[in-house]
Amino acid sequence: MLSEATGVSDTAQGYPYTPGIWTKEQVEAWKPIVDAVHAKGAIFFCQIWHVGRVSSTVFQPNGQAPISCTDKGLAPQVRNNGVDVVQFSPPRRLRTDEIPQIVNDFRLAARNAIGAGFDGVEIHGACGYLIDQFFKDEVNDRTDQYGGSLENRCRLALEIAEAVTNEVGAYRVGMRLSPFANTNECADSIPKALGLYMAEALNKYGFFTATWLNQG
Repeated sequence: MLSEATGVSDTAQGYPYTPGIWTKEQVEAWKPIVDAVHAKGAIFFCQIWHVGRVSSTVFQPNGQAPISCTDKGLAPQVRNNGVDVVQFSPPRRLRTDEIPQIVNDFRLAARNAIGAGFDGVEIHGACGYLIDQFFKDEVNDRTDQYGGSLENRCRLALEIAEAVTNEVGAYRVGMRLSPFANTNECADSIPKALGLYMAEALNKYGFFTATWLNQG
């Protein structure tokens, strides 16, 4: 069983009423939920994510801009009810020296998930959220070591994978990917190459699972 997407930090949020796992209070709040799932005999993984630019200042600490690999914003989206419109704030491009903090946020979230009793974590690298924003060349317009080539665009995801694996063990880790999807204006010009590169790169970690989505 998999939890809903759970924020790794206070900058990771982009939707109302979504959970987090970066504070001690959040870890304690998860424990009875995890216990209830285990009482039914299920294995329970926590899906950890950062939404990146799919957010607005409303959800960000001190009303700051959402963060991303880019400063290119998202167009407004109509909700599934066909009436309400979601507005996104222009993102702020992460500086290169800020990226290690993002990696560490995922590492600590994984540690917290295990501390809350989860059996493992799934790293959400799909659907146009932060990791996927770095993957996809339609969004990632960086010129540092996290942009440009396929290897560079995959660097953040693999640094997160390594940090989380080192923290909790590969048998407790999975990753969700969607190289062919164009969700949240996040597409790639060579999705097959992206998918194959990540599949080969992740093999060395011996992950418990990898989930591949064709759509968001």
